Amino acid sequence: MTEIQTRRGECLCGAVRFETLGQLTAPTACHCGMCRRWHGALGVYTSASNAAFRLSGGENLGWYRSGPESERGFCRICGSSLFWRLVDGDQIDIAMGAINPPTGLRLDRHIWVAHRGDYYGIGDGLPQYAASSTGAEPAAPAPPLPAVGIQPDRHSGNCLCGSVQFSVNGSMRDISTCHCRQCQRWHGHAAEYSKARWVQLDLIGANYLLWYRSSDTARRGSCRVCGASLFWERHGADAVSIAAGALNPPTGLRVRHHIFVVEGEDYSDIVDGLPQYPGTGGDSLPF
Repeated sequence: MTEIQTRRGECLCGAVRFETLGQLTAPTACHCGMCRRWHGALGVYTSASNAAFRLSGGENLGWYRSGPESERGFCRICGSSLFWRLVDGDQIDIAMGAINPPTGLRLDRHIWVAHRGDYYGIGDGLPQYAASSTGAEPAAPAPPLPAVGIQPDRHSGNCLCGSVQFSVNGSMRDISTCHCRQCQRWHGHAAEYSKARWVQLDLIGANYLLWYRSSDTARRGSCRVCGASLFWERHGADAVSIAAGALNPPTGLRVRHHIFVVEGEDYSDIVDGLPQYPGTGGDSLPF
C-alpha cells in the first residue's frame, strides 16, 4: 500500500494549524501588487484540494475579501499571512512559508511579473508570465535593474485595505531580505525590509495596527482588518523596519543582501549574487 504524504504547517503563534494529505502543486511566485501589499513580500503559494485540507484553530482565522470572488486568510492573533482562495472554489492556496520544512517542493514559475517590485530582480531562469500563467505563454524575462535606484524625497505606503497608511520623509535604508523561519512563517515567504526612523514616519490608522510580540526583543505589526504584514520593530529602537511590499512605487530602493540564510526556504534558491549571511548582516547595511 502506498503511504499518503502528510504535510503540516501553522502560523507564527501556532493558533492556526493545518495539514494536507497527498500531492501539492509546485509552488508559484506571484509578483502582483496585491500579493506584495498583503504579504509584504512575494506571494509564494502551493495548492491543495479542499478535500485534502484539514484546519484547526479556525476560530482564530480571519478572512479578508480582497477581490470580487477571492479572499485571503490570516491569523487574528499574530497576523501571519496564510491562505488565498476563491470564495466558492474547490481548492485552497497555502503560503509556502507556513508549511513545516522539509516541504519536498520546488518553485516552478513566476506570475504577474509585469507588476513586480522595482527593488529586486528575477534571475533563477524559471518561466515568467506577464500576468496569470493560465492559458498563457511565458513572457520574455524581466530586464535586470540598474544597480542604483533614485529614491523620491518622500515615500508612502499602506496595507491592502488602506486602513493603515504611512509616509516617510527623506531617504530610507536599502532592503535586507530575511530568510529566518519567523519571517517565513509570518510573511509566507522570505521577508524584504527597508527601514526608517520613527521621527521620519507619519502614520494614519494606528488603531488598526495589530502588534504581536514575536520574541523577547521584537514585535511585528499587521493590519487588523486585512491582515497585511507591515512592520518589524526591535523594542526601544528609534527605527522601524518596513515591509517593502507595502511601499508605493517607485521606491528607488534595492535589495542589498540576504540574512539568516541557514534557515532559508527549501523550495527556491538564492541566485542574485548578493552577499549572504548565516545570521544577521551586522553592519553590512548600516542603520
